[in-house]
Amino acid sequence: MLTYAIGFIQNVQLACFAIVFFLMVLFDRDNRSFRWFAFAYLSGLIGGIFQFGDKFLPVWLSIPFTYLAAPVGYACIHAGIVEFLGQGRQTRIVSLVLIFGSLPCFVVWSLGVPHSFVPYMDWIATLQDFTLAVQTALSTAVLCWARERETVWPRRVMGSFLGFYSAVEFARVIVYLVTRHMPAHAAPWVEVASGIVYVVSCSVLPMNFIWMQNARLHAHMGREMTTDPLTELLNRRGLDRAGEAEVIRYLRDRRDFAVAILDIDHFKQLNDTFGHAAGDEVLRDTATLLRSLVRKSDTIGRLGGEEIVLLFPSTPLAGAAALVEHLRVSLSANTFRFDDTEVGITASFGVACSSGRDDLTWQLLLNEADQALYAAKRGGRNVSRLYEPGGGIIAVEALIPIV
Repeated sequence: MLTYAIGFIQNVQLACFAIVFFLMVLFDRDNRSFRWFAFAYLSGLIGGIFQFGDKFLPVWLSIPFTYLAAPVGYACIHAGIVEFLGQGRQTRIVSLVLIFGSLPCFVVWSLGVPHSFVPYMDWIATLQDFTLAVQTALSTAVLCWARERETVWPRRVMGSFLGFYSAVEFARVIVYLVTRHMPAHAAPWVEVASGIVYVVSCSVLPMNFIWMQNARLHAHMGREMTTDPLTELLNRRGLDRAGEAEVIRYLRDRRDFAVAILDIDHFKQLNDTFGHAAGDEVLRDTATLLRSLVRKSDTIGRLGGEEIVLLFPSTPLAGAAALVEHLRVSLSANTFRFDDTEVGITASFGVACSSGRDDLTWQLLLNEADQALYAAKRGGRNVSRLYEPGGGIIAVEALIPIV
């Protein structure tokens, strides 16, 4: 009676999650991983229906479909994980081999069940345990191989559960192969563990997968809020967050840092002559070039228009001067081709540094770099100017030693 009650509860869960995932498919048709999970729970539900209807169906039909439902379901779950993570696609071949290899065995052995219940049902159950053990092991491996930072915690939880599931299933197979008795008689603790895993998996796996989807979506939304869509640099919001974090680090560790603002010279003239598409291309290529030139620890963002901000952690004013001059020269050497015309660009730079001050804020430093930038533009463009605390503006060459 208890077994049937547990089976009924599982079928209700399977039906509910099948409905949920099919509704998700309707509202997000491009998400193939939802489809696989919907088919997984539909497969489990069909298997449960065949199990409860075994009195009305021939054994060669009811037993194979009942015992193949779970392997098919976990093959679909594995395919959904592979689709979601975009890796491990070749592992799906193993799932197909297991399913199509098991089906003939299930059919043949089920024909002998009416004449000799044992050992045919034991063979069928053990083969099902083996296919589930391999399927869950494959899913665990794919979840562990993935390196997506946004989903690391839900992947760890799901991978740990599926790894435990696989270990339990392999234990069931080993118990039968060693003792020739099913775990219910030879190793009750294995039977209890597998019962708990079966019941818990119906809820844990779909909720964990939804957690993975939500973690990725949340991370993508966060990036969209802080990233400039044209250049893929940080936008003003992202820059403010990075800058304020750097100020906090500076006040704690007392390691000077610098900020530079560059403005592409005569950018409006470029747009007027070659069109805004050309201007967009210049901004994108300039962003790419800057990313290739700065250090991994540096931060780049688009302040707006043709202004780009560079944040140099753990960098005194002299070091920032050398970095900025290297960037200025590299930009002036870069050329573009529009309408069969080769076009070069230059940029003016304004630099400010924390310089050991106690009353520093991000906005104050940004304003100082902006003042230095305007001094550079007044000084003829394609030059760099440095802001000294106290209001002085000096040329970058004054801090770069002559070799």
